[in-house]
Amino acid sequence: MEPSFIIGAILICAIVLIVFKSLSTLFKVILNIIGGAIVLYLFNIIGANFGLVIVINPLTCFLTGFFGLPAVIVLILLKLFI
Repeated sequence: MEPSFIIGAILICAIVLIVFKSLSTLFKVILNIIGGAIVLYLFNIIGANFGLVIVINPLTCFLTGFFGLPAVIVLILLKLFI
């Protein structure tokens, strides 16, 4: 077997692994954003009773999905003081 075939097969395997790894990361980010939107929606249901509603948009969903509960607290504080 030629060494170039072996090197080519190794490179193809490496490229496939990189693509699947990046798709996995993208899938996790999308799930986090969806989770952030759900958390904000649930907060808005409860917060509507107290007159406190946070706008759901891609930025707030991303922040909530990426940073979790601290981002929700910061968004609440921003809403209260600004």
